[in-house]
Amino acid sequence: MGTAKKSQCGLILAAAGSGSRFGSGVPKQFLELHGKPVYLVALEAFLPFVGEAVVVVPAAMKVQVQRQLDTCDFPFTPYVAVGGDRRQDSVQSGLEYLSKQVNWVMVHDAARPFASEGLIGRVLEGTHQYGACIPILPVCDTVKVVEADFIVETLDRESLGLAQTPQGFERSLLEEAFSEGARLGIEGTDEASLVERLGYKVRVVAGEKNNVKITWQSDLD
Repeated sequence: MGTAKKSQCGLILAAAGSGSRFGSGVPKQFLELHGKPVYLVALEAFLPFVGEAVVVVPAAMKVQVQRQLDTCDFPFTPYVAVGGDRRQDSVQSGLEYLSKQVNWVMVHDAARPFASEGLIGRVLEGTHQYGACIPILPVCDTVKVVEADFIVETLDRESLGLAQTPQGFERSLLEEAFSEGARLGIEGTDEASLVERLGYKVRVVAGEKNNVKITWQSDLD
């Protein structure tokens, strides 16, 4: 990717979650992996692709993360933003830190430290071409709808997919999705779900099994 395009691409690294299911005193994205905090491993994968980055963290972690980032030998110093009550509040907070020259935004879970350059490149290419793009994994198991401990429906897994990050968007589209979500009082489980509500078609590319989101202690082990 050329320098001009790189300068127009920004990353929002969502690291404001509490990680309550992980069961540690420190949110999982700040634990060590290969001698570095998990969020930092995730961040480094995006450096060849973006000209700016924002790490969105809990208020209690802001000073510590800023100190860590200040010591890193990066081509730029990422911003540190404080997250909100919901994921979309946190990502929107991060979006405000990106300069106006950033036209393309990738949003990535800080607890997914294994995103490959190939995956990031596919998402970014799809974003440039279609305005919105996310990676999807096929569903391999049979999926049942259960109510009151009984199966009520078996879903066609051929039309189902598991969403991953990074998710990429044209900046103006993401801003519109956040604005409309706030107006309607809608909470999205990911950024793509908010964009979908605008009636916009989100392009999908192949996800990767290794791009796991650390949720349990066994994932980190």
